[in-house]
Formats: sequence, structure tokens, C-alpha cells
Amino acid sequence: MSLRKILVLDGVTAVCRFRDDGAVMEAQGMLPPDLMERLAHFAQWYRRMVSGNTDLLSLFSQMRGWSPSQGWVVKGASMTVCSHGNMVCLVDNAQGSLNEIMRALAETAHE
Repeated sequence: MSLRKILVLDGVTAVCRFRDDGAVMEAQGMLPPDLMERLAHFAQWYRRMVSGNTDLLSLFSQMRGWSPSQGWVVKGASMTVCSHGNMVCLVDNAQGSLNEIMRALAETAHE
């Protein structure tokens, strides 16, 4: 699935694929390039934080299945940021299905 196929999902306003250092590899959407870079860096940083926390939760709880983390969602008042692997997108809360968007991000991240 290409970035354009994610971008056409209801509510998605921007989507990008980023490298492990947070640099944008490819991007689609209505964000200017500087904001797309900031979104990618935020996603890379947040992914590292979530991974560290899930590793600790797995260690302390002695329960399997927490690690590695598969993705994350941060919901704000009007917008939501969704990520899976090295993919991130910005979603308008008034539109779209987070389940559908997360499924599409997972498919695209594994291509």
C-alpha cells in the first residue's frame, strides 16, 4: 500500500515514512515540509519512548506479548497522530476510523 492509499482514507491529512534517525523518506499530504519533518521526528522519538516503556513493562510484569510494541496513537482535542513502525499520519478526529488507519499503516510499514 502506498502513502497515497493511506492519504485518501477519511480523516488523514498527512502521512510519511521516516528513517530511524527521524528524517523523512517520503511524504504526502497537506503539511508544509518543515511540519512534516517535525512530525517525523516526533514519531521517531515517541516510538523510542514507547519501546522503552513496553520493554520495562514486559520485564517487570513477567507477562509475554508486550514487547515489541506494534504501534501507538496520541489523541488530541481535534487531531490524532497514529504510527506503526516507520510510518506516521495525522488524522482529523471528526473523520476517519482509527482501526482502519492503523491497519493500513501496519500493512504499509511491512511492505
